Amino acid sequence: MPRPNTSSAMNGTSKVSPFIHAVRSAMATTSTAPGYPRPNPTVSFWLANAAKDAPLGPGYRTTPELPAQSDVTVVGSGLSGAATAYFLLTGDSPPEKVTLLEAREVCDGATARNGGHCRPDYYRGYRDYKAEFGAEQALKIIQNEKDTLALVEEIVRKEGLECDFWKGYSYDVPMSEFAATYLDGVYNEFAADGGPVDGLTRILDPEEARKTTRCPRATAAYRFMAGSLYPYKLVQQLLKLCIDKYGLNVQTQTVVRRVVESGEKWVLETDRGNVKSGKVVLATNAFTATLLPELEGHIWPFKGTCSAVLPPRTYAGDNALNATYGLNYGDYLIQRDNDIIIFGGARRSVPVDQLIGNTDDGSVIPEMAEDLRNALPAYFADWDASEGQITHVWSGVMGYTSSGIPFVGEMPARRGGVCVCGASWTWDGADYDLCEGGWGR
Repeated sequence: MPRPNTSSAMNGTSKVSPFIHAVRSAMATTSTAPGYPRPNPTVSFWLANAAKDAPLGPGYRTTPELPAQSDVTVVGSGLSGAATAYFLLTGDSPPEKVTLLEAREVCDGATARNGGHCRPDYYRGYRDYKAEFGAEQALKIIQNEKDTLALVEEIVRKEGLECDFWKGYSYDVPMSEFAATYLDGVYNEFAADGGPVDGLTRILDPEEARKTTRCPRATAAYRFMAGSLYPYKLVQQLLKLCIDKYGLNVQTQTVVRRVVESGEKWVLETDRGNVKSGKVVLATNAFTATLLPELEGHIWPFKGTCSAVLPPRTYAGDNALNATYGLNYGDYLIQRDNDIIIFGGARRSVPVDQLIGNTDDGSVIPEMAEDLRNALPAYFADWDASEGQITHVWSGVMGYTSSGIPFVGEMPARRGGVCVCGASWTWDGADYDLCEGGWGR
């Protein structure tokens, strides 16, 4: 596949956001051979508080031996991999044998390290998508984000998944005149092109925005419906359901080294032996190009940092936040029922080229951790830093694409056999719908 053209993003002629300018500039000069998931990753809040009671614990394998044959083999046990298995097995013509292979443990990659959001993009990415794909497709991408939230809620309710799912308001809070002007322009362009703005409330008066959001630096605010959840619990329970009810075979600590064609089937070569499969779905996020070298230069690893915060009394109990937030330069947070705030981002604290291409989720960049420690008192009014404290800081590896949207579907050179599912910009939310139906949107 040809390398994407990033020149317009770098020379300032396109209308994409400043962060995407910076990322695409780094993409043009970064090696993208990601290798394999590293051993000994950092422990996220989600893992620290649920892993010991997880139904699919360390070293879990449905059968002691690796299956020799499978109709469909999914590689990766994050949200995209679990969703793929679920939709395959609950579809109209489910395969008889579905196997899921995981290099480390069940759901200990990016899904278990994100911010717990299920937060649709109601408008703010529209200009970037329009510049890349045109207005018609950009509107469909935004609608797909909203459909994702509805689908997550539907599956959680239908299957009775206990994953702390919450639905309510979320705010985008610009904190500079530049950011407010940028979002206002994107909103107006979205609305002018026929984008639905029902359910989206704008607060353009800075004083009202500050009072509503409790952010004294707010220059505007945008409110819309979103969700949050416990991502690790969601995946664990979804996979357990697939195992118990539909016969899914999950094999952890099984690194896939190569996927090679063998007649009309595909052979997945692992350290424990080979699996011959009719079809293969790679839900491998940042590491996809290791198994599909033709995707080098199209999917880049990107290191993120997140934290769990015990807030001061002014933000606990009856004083807790009543919404989730998107803040400056990609910072984001949710607040859980037990008052714990999950707060991530801090991308501004280091150059982008230290993050893109970085697959080390076994360490935390000190500058990013320090940024997260200092940011909340600066964002929120009456936040007593002497009371609030960070309980966990961790890192994770996202898969970024040059266009900012996921790769979903069959690989042209491997048609009929290999499908890619997932990898985009976001780390804070759920890409649940990306594999509905097994092979596409």
